[in-house]
Amino acid sequence: MRTDTTVRDVMHREFLGVSESDPLRDAAALLVDEGTNCLVVLRGGEAVGRLGCRDALGALLDAGTEAGDGGDPGLTVGSVMGPPLPTVSPDDALATVEERLVADGVDRVVAVEEGEAVGVVTASDVLAAGAPRTGEGARDPLADEGATGNPRRGDEAMMGSDGGVDPAVEASSTDASGSPTQGVCESCGALVPDLVSANGQAVCPECREV
Repeated sequence: MRTDTTVRDVMHREFLGVSESDPLRDAAALLVDEGTNCLVVLRGGEAVGRLGCRDALGALLDAGTEAGDGGDPGLTVGSVMGPPLPTVSPDDALATVEERLVADGVDRVVAVEEGEAVGVVTASDVLAAGAPRTGEGARDPLADEGATGNPRRGDEAMMGSDGGVDPAVEASSTDASGSPTQGVCESCGALVPDLVSANGQAVCPECREV
């Protein structure tokens, strides 16, 4: 296992991003088209929020119910977005990324350099790179997986596609009975130290209770 792997080595330099003024409907369509659960909200090159698929869907459903005619509710990403994703430096070790994923209960972090978002690292990237696991500072994962909305692709826009890669669905370790104990929840996508088996899936305790 390499111990000198850094965020810069594995981060997606092109990732899905939207601005606060982008229509929520467009952002929701992007989530569906790209098969991802997370978009980064950008203000210029700065990551200022995240748009999760559950937040987007919930807001659109609520607005449609209130409108009563199924018309465009006129919502923007900025009116629905959640707090920014955790950030790391491109020169940080992957172990640092894992600590942030577990501590914040998210499935990805944003790499920031000189105040601008330059990449994204997902939980599956960390698992694939074989970062050492600490298992400390863990807490229940957040119910909504964050990220952002509308797409502007390419380096000029400081965003693009991460290929729609969702969190890894395989547990990284098992107990004596072969049941998963640590890895990425197949339901909510959070990296947790205490996966359990439920209905043939490796899930976190919170998702098991749903």
